[in-house]
Amino acid sequence: MASRTISTGAEEVLPRNTSRKSWIISNEDASIDVFIKREQNASLTVSATDHDHRIAAGASIALSHFVDGKESVIDRWTIVAASGTPRVSFFETEDVMR
Repeated sequence: MASRTISTGAEEVLPRNTSRKSWIISNEDASIDVFIKREQNASLTVSATDHDHRIAAGASIALSHFVDGKESVIDRWTIVAASGTPRVSFFETEDVMR
């Protein structure tokens, strides 16, 4: 899994990927929540009050093409921290052999 720190400024965590079949984002911080949002345009609107999912400290979220639907998995996702600079890890799967 790749990992990086995020901040209180919105940023892209997963770009749109039409080959993606699943993904997982884990919040590795012990005390700071992070928020993610499915964004379909170029803007970064995710915030603590405008988000699709809160990933609590130490928690993870995963989506699968077969369970959660193709569009929600392949679309672009953005992320923001509630405070500080927590570390998140993320991983995605594809059907494409590279």
